Amino acid sequence: MLARKHNRMRPSCSQAFTLIELLVVIAIIGILLAVLIPSLKEAKKQTQAVICRSNLKQWGHIFGLYAQDNEDKLPQSIEGGRLNAQQAYWIVATLPYYEAKNIRMCPSTRVEGGPVNRQYGSTTLAWGPFDPGTTNDWWADFDAGGYGINDWCAAPPPGATTYWGYSSDNAWKTITARGGNSVPLFLDCVYVDGFPENGDSPVGQNPGNERWNTTWGMWYTQALRLYCIDRHKGGINGVFLDLSAQKINLKTLWRLKWHRTFNTAGWQDRWPDWMQNFKD
Repeated sequence: MLARKHNRMRPSCSQAFTLIELLVVIAIIGILLAVLIPSLKEAKKQTQAVICRSNLKQWGHIFGLYAQDNEDKLPQSIEGGRLNAQQAYWIVATLPYYEAKNIRMCPSTRVEGGPVNRQYGSTTLAWGPFDPGTTNDWWADFDAGGYGINDWCAAPPPGATTYWGYSSDNAWKTITARGGNSVPLFLDCVYVDGFPENGDSPVGQNPGNERWNTTWGMWYTQALRLYCIDRHKGGINGVFLDLSAQKINLKTLWRLKWHRTFNTAGWQDRWPDWMQNFKD
């Protein structure tokens, strides 16, 4: 009688990864991350820019609603008539027309630090939060934000030949002013406002992400620099007096009609190194 053969299974090979295989997998994951992370960051920045323009479009509607209720006029900026200083300024004047205060924030900015009187922001920092500073709580409703008004877009009260030390004759007093498509109203900015003037020059160094150095410019001197920040790939976003919102290349800022006698020929000197490769 033949002996029955028994087929015995050989022991299976180990399914564990070798050290070399693990290192290869880790290297592949590292390469994929190196490729994907910049793409994800770029996609995030693009999304932030789109939301920013949407915010500014809403701000155009807000100023439009204010004008409808005030004979087409823009906020008067300074006290006079029936309005005190707070009620006359854009931040408080527009409060009845929106609810969520985060609409003041460009999504590319963040709030950092505690309340400080007249605190400037940066390319990626919001201005504020503001300390009240005075007993009448002048800054009480200012909070923080990433946008600033072109202070020439204001309707000073009757009899005010100047406001904040500037000529009322140069102000764009109504939202229906002729040529509104070239008049910047509300834009990405490191402060709540600014009075750009003929002769304002670009800041010599990239402002970067550090908090604004007021030796570079302030709301009343070299104010055009406050808007000249590389927040959205060589440009900023803004809404114009005709209520259109769009991206504005930084070099284009010098060709906008900031006030009635602003020279729109553009910057005639050499651009600083950090702006050389930006679009004209």
